[in-house]
Amino acid sequence: MPLQRFPIPGTFLHIKPNTTGTDPLLRRAFSIFDYDEATGVADILYKVLGRGTDVLSRVRPGETLDVLGPLGNGFDLPLAIDHLVLVAGGVGIPPVYLLAKSHLRQGFNGSKISYLCGLTTAAEKPMADRLERLPINLQFATDDGSIGFKGFVSELLRARLDDGSLGINPVICACGPDGMLKAVQAIARADGKKCYLSLESIMPCGVGTCLGCVVKKDGEEKYMRVCREGPVFEATEVQL
Repeated sequence: MPLQRFPIPGTFLHIKPNTTGTDPLLRRAFSIFDYDEATGVADILYKVLGRGTDVLSRVRPGETLDVLGPLGNGFDLPLAIDHLVLVAGGVGIPPVYLLAKSHLRQGFNGSKISYLCGLTTAAEKPMADRLERLPINLQFATDDGSIGFKGFVSELLRARLDDGSLGINPVICACGPDGMLKAVQAIARADGKKCYLSLESIMPCGVGTCLGCVVKKDGEEKYMRVCREGPVFEATEVQL
């Protein structure tokens, strides 16, 4: 069934990868990548990395999947922002892409959105083709320098903050591998910038029951559920 309204960026779909009810039994969580308001169709983006995504990759058009969602807490940002800085690594592209699209549809000035997209190499660029359709400031970083900045996307963020091109008081929103998020978190803390992180985690239940996706609350002996309290957290909330 199509989604009834534009999803909150950062929320996710919990998908059973097969159509038969057999192995694998557990659902997989995927951030919502895009949404077509005319049809209600939501898109996801994934790489084939394990059993679940391998099975999902063999689902054919017209087959029906068991899907729950949207689930979780996403980005809840006001439009009164000096500059929105989106940082993505690899398959962390979707939630911050949808955040850019959401702000644009609400009238936010695209010249005040900077999207820093980190890839391993130019061969991964098809994952990011939709970004080029948005009227925003898009910059790439690749590990091998085959597109854009040579180095990690966190290093590109550091460089752009230092040269002042991201404004005086930007809000940073990031999604990607743990190492990237940890680096972005450290940069935001060092500079005193507001920062939100969309965490990636294995989510067996997706609704906060199994406690299989907890993250430590920073400075406390407490844990939060990525699927329930997150996946989006303020960078000051979590210990990565």
